[in-house]
Amino acid sequence: MNVFSPRSFLLKLILGAAFLLAPLVQAFDTVILDPGHGDFDRGAAIGYVYEKHLALDTARRVEQLLRKAGLKVIMTRSRDVFIPLQDRSAAGNRYGNAIFVSIHYNYNRGGSGSGVETFYHHSKGYTLAAYIQAYLVQRTHMSNRGVKHASFHVIRKTERNPAVLVECGFVSNPTERARMMTGEFRSKIAEGIAQGIVAYRKAK
Repeated sequence: MNVFSPRSFLLKLILGAAFLLAPLVQAFDTVILDPGHGDFDRGAAIGYVYEKHLALDTARRVEQLLRKAGLKVIMTRSRDVFIPLQDRSAAGNRYGNAIFVSIHYNYNRGGSGSGVETFYHHSKGYTLAAYIQAYLVQRTHMSNRGVKHASFHVIRKTERNPAVLVECGFVSNPTERARMMTGEFRSKIAEGIAQGIVAYRKAK
């Protein structure tokens, strides 16, 4: 007997839309990972929970998974330092046969925000965003806030390669904050991002 699964249906729906844009997928062998914020720029913060630490740890986990999958990985930062936005986008444009993925955690002043979302600016980033979003939702079971167009500097100014910005949950949400503070859950987030990247590459 077939059992209807909303999450399975959602994954198929998102990837179905991405499949229609499959010709936009370009061959690549390098992933530029951009952990948001750093040093004095803490990003979203509640108490001693800082986005800059969460983003870096998550990016390192994604890096390990992608290297195991045979991809080259460039990190815009691999420690707690501040990297100007223009240097991040410059890294996104420096390499050929590459994609750019900026990793962040979200914040809402009212504390009511929840879920994950993935942003793109240039059209060639849409399919990558759709793959990452679909696998991120499937792996973490977090609320799907969708794939959205935005003008964040790092994805707007990364013009040479497909570029996306991933928001991995809300630091301001007590329930999500408690989950993201565990290495086990950050591993699930990293798995979702990495699986989306690998699936996107296979679609080329």
